[in-house]
Amino acid sequence: MGDLRLTMDDSPLTDAILGQLQPELPEKLGLAVSGGGDSMALLALTADIARARGISLSVISVDHGLRSGVREELALVGDFCAAQQLPHHVESWQGWDGTGNLQGAARAARYHLINRWAEAQGIDTVLLGHTADDQAETLMMRLARGAGVDGLSAMAVRRRRGAVTYVRPLLDITRAELRDYLKARHIRWADDPSNEDTSFARVAMRRALAQLGPLGLSAKTLSGVAQNMRQARDALEAQTQTAAQDVASVHAGTVRLDLQPYEALPAEISRRLLVHAILWINGGAYPPRRGGVSAVQAAIKERRTVTLDGCQISFSGDHMWVYRELNAVRDTRSAPDDLWDGRWRVSGPGDTAQLHVAALGEAGLATRPDWRDLGLPRDALMSMPAVWRGQELVAAPVVGAPDGWKAEATGAQDSVFAALLSRQ
Repeated sequence: MGDLRLTMDDSPLTDAILGQLQPELPEKLGLAVSGGGDSMALLALTADIARARGISLSVISVDHGLRSGVREELALVGDFCAAQQLPHHVESWQGWDGTGNLQGAARAARYHLINRWAEAQGIDTVLLGHTADDQAETLMMRLARGAGVDGLSAMAVRRRRGAVTYVRPLLDITRAELRDYLKARHIRWADDPSNEDTSFARVAMRRALAQLGPLGLSAKTLSGVAQNMRQARDALEAQTQTAAQDVASVHAGTVRLDLQPYEALPAEISRRLLVHAILWINGGAYPPRRGGVSAVQAAIKERRTVTLDGCQISFSGDHMWVYRELNAVRDTRSAPDDLWDGRWRVSGPGDTAQLHVAALGEAGLATRPDWRDLGLPRDALMSMPAVWRGQELVAAPVVGAPDGWKAEATGAQDSVFAALLSRQ
């Protein structure tokens, strides 16, 4: 296995990892390892760090069951962990039904399995082995799709999913640097044969980058560009949050924007504010497509009601309203106390066994002849959660008929509108 002790030659790699773990080192640390060169280098480096600093290190690998040879690769990880006296856990995924985006489904499953494992182990920080090459390849793929500032921004060094924070400490380190480290330490790694399949966009971009390197478009250079774009993104997000405090307000789970100051904002800031409103309301993980947002922006100029990603945008006097589209939740049901529509939690008194939560709808709103006094759009009120017993309305806590019930907007909290809520 070779000498794994830290040397001066290893210090830039070690410093990169420690820089993301300090100033307060975790007592427990998780590490996701596939057996490839990037994750094996991270494993070897982190094993030395953990041993020297008394950190409990645990390793997880995910077998997606998508190709042969994976078990041999994971056995390589297991052998290394056994030699280092590190616990190694393997999770298997067989959840793909053959439809949709395979890589996207596998990625979502991988994070789900790692999250579940980490939470069970009491681990709140997991390291991932993404490198400067991954940054560069991602930037090139998104550039080919005509991405904007957000799409071209660097991967986040830290990202929280549930109770687990994922950290990518090697984003400034190249794949070649890690291979040099592995070779010098005589540490084996596995090469995924799919990395030679140019039908995958990432592999094609990897080949292209090899040709562009001599022209100055190296992984390091493009990774630096991605970092610059992230700084630009962060600045735009800060300005968007400031704009939200000036032009937006939250009312019963809807967003109201004051039209005159909203339309005076720079186009990119008004676009971002609209996207944040939509994400806060629909709880989506990804923003709507730029083309869809552009169509909404055109409708705003014409004061025309429009829908996008399960949200409706309408106008009243000097205000624009963004709220849940009724058709998006018309058939959504949940038990009381469960999360309804991924955002609302409705709870109340007594025996709830025969009750369910569903949209207020036209029938429910008809029982509220004074709904105009609430100052909210009619369509917004119809999409609010209410408590039903069969076809009988029991309570509508959001619209002023609580009868001992309460409704709270929880779930995913978009950062901009979470900040607004904190000021109420």
